[in-house]
Amino acid sequence: WSRDSRFVFTASFAQSRVDVWAPDDVDWRCAITDEVARVERAVWSPDSLHVLTFSELDLRLSVWSLIDGDERKYVQFPKMQAGVSFHPDGEFAAVAQRRDLRDYIGVYSTQDWRLVRELALDTADVQGMRWSPDGLHIVAWDTSASFVVQVLNVGGAVKRSVQPADAGLGVRTCVWSPSGQFVVLGGYDGRLHVLSSLTWRAVATLEPKPHISIPTDVFCETELPRALSASRIHTRFDLATIPCMLKTGGKSHKTCVEFSADGSLLCAVNESMPCTVWVWQVRTMRVSAIIQTLHPVRVCVWSPVENVLVFATGAASVYLWRENRGCHLFEIPAASVAVGGVVWNPNGDGMAVLSKGLFAMAYITDQTEPE
Repeated sequence: WSRDSRFVFTASFAQSRVDVWAPDDVDWRCAITDEVARVERAVWSPDSLHVLTFSELDLRLSVWSLIDGDERKYVQFPKMQAGVSFHPDGEFAAVAQRRDLRDYIGVYSTQDWRLVRELALDTADVQGMRWSPDGLHIVAWDTSASFVVQVLNVGGAVKRSVQPADAGLGVRTCVWSPSGQFVVLGGYDGRLHVLSSLTWRAVATLEPKPHISIPTDVFCETELPRALSASRIHTRFDLATIPCMLKTGGKSHKTCVEFSADGSLLCAVNESMPCTVWVWQVRTMRVSAIIQTLHPVRVCVWSPVENVLVFATGAASVYLWRENRGCHLFEIPAASVAVGGVVWNPNGDGMAVLSKGLFAMAYITDQTEPE
């Protein structure tokens, strides 16, 4: 979805093509193709009028205009894996780049994509970066070989180099709370290090464990009996009895660490327990709910406007969790659909449900059920 909810783009990377659609105008459509270098990633610009595409081999970042089809800007040698992070007001874009065997962050104006400032990084191979919600800092993290996180101000000065004492296997992801009060570093070992943005020191370490002994809501998906002629499997969620043991293992490389819209809740999914969604209360740093599904979670994302968590496992269902209202699943009418992605409308009143080769639109009704 574009930020203003007017457009949706779909990308076919095998064809090096991005198609832009307008849900309110079925006759309007825009096709973007790169005939020079294969497109491997695409993102929206904050103004919803430009699409950014990363080419293969990190050759360039292309900026395509929906207003003027002939207008096109380029950023050379971006690091696709580290990606691009936009300033909260959308006026600037931070692009990870590498040249002369060194990592840099190029700060570009999104008005004309002119280089405004270049920040040198003391990293071996920067893996990602995030702009703070107040726009004053950029956090960048290094390769998994070293648990090193650098905090820079917009002037390029390194405010702090963070390396927890129990660093583990390195940083996998990093997320800011919406208020900017906390930064969460997700490690390859599954632990979450919660840092204060005032002191840049850890205030908590959240470590998911399979044995649950403390009182909390544990929702377990169970399969219902079905007739031999039934075309699909029906499931439901039941509350588990504490203490209980969660299912571990499973084939999945999907991870998720994300704050809710108001920053009061934090959800996570890790590789060691891919069938389990963890939800913590940020104020107390205690578990609020645990959700265990039959199959590994493929996508897990909060609503952009309220504390509604949506996730999917590749089945023909969409799962919703609300605080104090429990966990529910809603079946897609087509039994053969395998939901592999969910993208919220920025307004929070609907979502695009993705499957292989197609997508469907779902909307939140007054009864809080997707249609």
